[in-house]
Amino acid sequence: MTNFEITPELLKQAKQAVNSAKFSATAERKKEAVDMLMKLAVAVQNLEEIKADKPSKPKAKKAKASKKKKAIHDNGRLAKKTRARRTSNERLDDHATKQSLDKLFDNAMALRY
Repeated sequence: MTNFEITPELLKQAKQAVNSAKFSATAERKKEAVDMLMKLAVAVQNLEEIKADKPSKPKAKKAKASKKKKAIHDNGRLAKKTRARRTSNERLDDHATKQSLDKLFDNAMALRY
């Protein structure tokens, strides 16, 4: 047999020949499939080998960031993370505190100049 080069076309033809022999076998189709596979075997044997300098060490895998485990209720459903809700009085207190801090800051700035 002559030298064959492994090409996508050769691989495609070999696959088609094997499939046609597999699904509707005749003597001619089986012979064609064997011939194509022999061409591929010869092409693989003729590949030029490369020399490895030294065995390479497997690369260390980076540790993936672990996902936080989700809390599960007793019935198996995932627990919803609820945000702490503030009552209307607490929100008003926060607003008043912010306003008083702003007023104190303004007064301090006025005294500074």
